[in-house]
Amino acid sequence: MALRHLDSAPKEEEFTPLQEHQEQTPSTFFGSKPVLYAHYSNLTLAISTSGLQLDPAIAKFAASADEQAAEGDSLIRDVDIWVSSRDVTLFQQTPAATGVSITYPQISLHATMKYKSQIEALLMKLCLTDIETVNSEEEIETLDIVVLPPNFASEPDTTCIKEIFTAMNACADLHPDPDDSEEGDQEDETAPGATGWITADNMGEYLDEDGNFKGHIYGDAEESEQLGPGAGTVRPREEEADEHTNGVNGEDGETKWQRTG
Repeated sequence: MALRHLDSAPKEEEFTPLQEHQEQTPSTFFGSKPVLYAHYSNLTLAISTSGLQLDPAIAKFAASADEQAAEGDSLIRDVDIWVSSRDVTLFQQTPAATGVSITYPQISLHATMKYKSQIEALLMKLCLTDIETVNSEEEIETLDIVVLPPNFASEPDTTCIKEIFTAMNACADLHPDPDDSEEGDQEDETAPGATGWITADNMGEYLDEDGNFKGHIYGDAEESEQLGPGAGTVRPREEEADEHTNGVNGEDGETKWQRTG
């Protein structure tokens, strides 16, 4: 699952500004521009020196190990970050223009942290392995990237770190884990009529040969219990109409159903 290399930086016109997105209803949700949640410049990335070689796109960054880096880390300076509804882009402007596009499924963790125990920073743990092709967790390759604020070594302005973190939270929610979605989409396998409700799908199970209801009508206690509470109760059409009207627009204010589509 290699990161996508970029040889040119994104442009503002490629995105829909977040404020504009929140103030209007798009004419279509297909083919529209990604929404830009955050954009900051003059950031620095801290990546382990060994980790720089784990991905071809990351290896193109111009890094330097110096006294301002934690032990074992290299610093990548003059970096812009773009957090959009589509992906996260890290782009180094100098000495050579190069960057990476990171999709949200590739970000297994993002969190705020204290770099060198004192500087507010953002940690991104990237998964560089297609987990569908591995047999054990030991085969999964990860890379930690720490995003440092401008002037982190002297007078750091850490406001951007919190805003980048918040933006990534919002965008990550737009890309849920497929496994979680599959669990949530499982259909209710309750047998028809098991809850006591009679519908068009299971009505035949509760009618006799003459089309009459079994259970309450015939006074069979055992059959009545199978139908569930309230089954077999007959209400006049006028009563049903009154209840439906009150449930939607009535004075009691209690909504019986709500349109969601």
